[in-house]
Parts: sequence; structure tokens; C-alpha cells
Amino acid sequence: MDKKWLSDLAFLVDVTELLNVLNVQLQGKDQIITQLFYHIRAYKQKLLLLRRHLSAGNLANFPCFREAGMMKEKVPEYDAVLSNLIQEFDSRFEDFRHTASDFEWFVQPFTISVDTVSDDLQMEPIELQCDSELKHKFRSLPLTDFYKCVPANRFPKMCKQAQVMLSLFGSIYHCEQTFSLMNLNKCKLRCKVTDSHLHNILTLTVSPLHPNLEKLLKNKVQLHVSH
Repeated sequence: MDKKWLSDLAFLVDVTELLNVLNVQLQGKDQIITQLFYHIRAYKQKLLLLRRHLSAGNLANFPCFREAGMMKEKVPEYDAVLSNLIQEFDSRFEDFRHTASDFEWFVQPFTISVDTVSDDLQMEPIELQCDSELKHKFRSLPLTDFYKCVPANRFPKMCKQAQVMLSLFGSIYHCEQTFSLMNLNKCKLRCKVTDSHLHNILTLTVSPLHPNLEKLLKNKVQLHVSH
């Protein structure tokens, strides 16, 4: 068997495995933009670690490559692959670098240094960090629920910033989910489904809200049971 080909394949498998892990992490619902940003940042740090290990001949994080046997003459080529991959991620997610400080302020409002916040926003973090009641809620509630408890009249700029962060769509999960549900419901066997019916069906299936069926039935004057 060609040892060079086997070495290339083993290296590619190890690197692709990291990409697969990142791909799974970026999928799913109810993830806010900051969570996705941290997954991407962690992936870049993993690539930097792989470069350092590769240059030192450490194959601890290259299981397939280690089993196939490292060819020292191929190390510069593999290092170039990792370097290009890092540069590609930096280019693709360049916007994240400009908003990293906003992410930190949004995620860690009680520990972030006020000096890192823009001058026109510094007053509100100071007041927030001195509020013990809000600090307790921050520790006990999910991030999305915490900002619902922040008084907009006291912290108007922080609340507006939180709304911006929570409204950023990090994935197309909901779009894909809605499209799949539409295809399942709009089929040849249901030829009488109108646009209005389809809209109502999609609203019920995609929405996280659950109707109170018991209350709705009690409000009915007469029930019509189908035969």
C-alpha cells in the first residue's frame, strides 16, 4: 500500500473529524449567536494546537495519523493545510472579530471591565454590577430569561443591545424545519389544504407555544364529536 497516500488519508480523517464535531455543534435550535461564536473560536484554537503539536511531532490529537505512522517529509505540507484552514475561517468569520467585545458584554455583564465598553454605555454596566438582586438572577437564570428581568427604564441601552443579540440568527434551523414540515403537510393526499390551512398548520407545529386544549374545550358551548 502507498504509504504517502495512507498518510494523507489519515491526516484528512483527523482534520475532518474536527469539522464534523463543529458542524454538529452549530446545528440545532435555541442557540444564540454567542454560543455559535464560541464554538467557532474553540475550533480555531484547536487548529492552532494541532499546528503546534504537528511541528513538535506530537500526535496525541491525531489518532488516525498516529496509527498510520507520521512521515516527517510530509509535515510541512500538512502544516500548510492547517494554516490555510485557519486563514479561511478568519476570512469567513471576520465580522465576529469586530463584535467580540459586544458578545462578551452581553454574556458576562457582571464581570466585564467597564473600560472595555464604549464611553456612552459605561454608566449602565456600573449600575448593573452594583445590583445584587440582578446579579442573583443572572446566576440562576438562563441568559435569555435574565434579560427579560432587566428593567428597560433603568438600562435602556443594555436592553436594546440584548434585543439585537437575541435577534441575530446564527443558523437556518427554523427555516429548514418549516420547509420540511410544509413538504410533509402539502402532499397529493391532502389536495384540499389551502394556503390559510397550511399557514395555521405551520404556526402550530413551529411555534414553541402549546395550546390549552382543556380551557378551549370548556369554552365551547357544544361539542361536535365526529363519527
